[in-house]
Amino acid sequence: MDVRAPHQHGRYLRGTTQKARFRRNKRLPMVSVHRGLWNSLPENSLSAIRAAARWDVVEIDVRLDRDGTPYLMHDRTLDRMTGASGDANGADPAVLQQTRLRAGMGGPAAALTEQPVPTLDAAFGALDQTGAIFDIDVKRAEDLHAVGATIAALGCQDLGTLKIDIASREDVAALVDLERQYDIMVMAKLKLLSEDDLPLVVALREADVAAVELRFDDLNLVKRASSFAGDLMRFGTYTLDAVHCGDLSDSYALRNPRAVWGRILDAGIRLIMTDQPEALSRYLMTR
Repeated sequence: MDVRAPHQHGRYLRGTTQKARFRRNKRLPMVSVHRGLWNSLPENSLSAIRAAARWDVVEIDVRLDRDGTPYLMHDRTLDRMTGASGDANGADPAVLQQTRLRAGMGGPAAALTEQPVPTLDAAFGALDQTGAIFDIDVKRAEDLHAVGATIAALGCQDLGTLKIDIASREDVAALVDLERQYDIMVMAKLKLLSEDDLPLVVALREADVAAVELRFDDLNLVKRASSFAGDLMRFGTYTLDAVHCGDLSDSYALRNPRAVWGRILDAGIRLIMTDQPEALSRYLMTR
C-alpha cells in the first residue's frame, strides 16, 4: 500500500500502518529533519516542510490557538519567529493569520518573510504525496488529545505520529489510550538514565510501541536497552546543537561524523533527528 496516498484517503492508512513503516527494514537508519529544512527558510514553515520531505521524517512543533486549532510554533511566545508578540498558547487566530514568519531560526534581526504561520491542516497538505511523515511534538501535554482529535477528524493518521513522555507504567497506559482513541501511532519519549529505566523499555515493547525517542547519558545503557527492545521497536535520538546527549551534537558530527552518528548507530539507534540532514545522509552512504 502506497504511504504517499493523499490524506483524503487516510481511512486506508492508520497508526498500524505507521508502525509497520517504522518496523520495516529496522536495521536501516531513518533521518528526521528538525523543524523542517529551515536554514534559509523559516523553521516550522510550509516551505521548510516541503524542502525536508525528501527524508523519512519531518519533526514539527504544535500549539493550540484560542479556538483550539493546532498550528506550528515552537516557543511559548510569538516573538522570536513572527512579526507579532505575546503568548503562543491560545493566540488570537486573526493575529496568526495576519502575521508572517521570520527567516531561519528567527530573532529580532531576522527578516520577515512572506511565509504564513501554518495550521496543522495546512502542514499536512504540504507533506501530502511526498513519502515523508511528521513527528508531531505537541508542546503542552494537556493539548495531546485535542491534537489527536484534530488529526483523526482530518483523516491524516497516515501522515504523522504523536509523542508522549514516559516515566511510569501509567504513562505507557496513557500512550496506548492515545493510540486506540485516535487510531494514530504514538512515539514514546524516554529518559534512559539508569538500569532502573530498563523495565520501561520492556513495558513499551509489551504495549506494541514501535518507536522510542531516547535521552541518555551512556551509550552502553542504550546497547543494553536494545537487547530488551526486541525486533519491533526502533530507538531514536537527536543530535541538535541546542539539545543532544553527551557530546553527540551536529556541530561535532560535521567535524567527525563517525564519533557522533557512527557511535549512535553502533549502539542500536536507528532514527536520528538532526539540523544537518544532508551531512547525515552523506555519512550513512559510507556505512
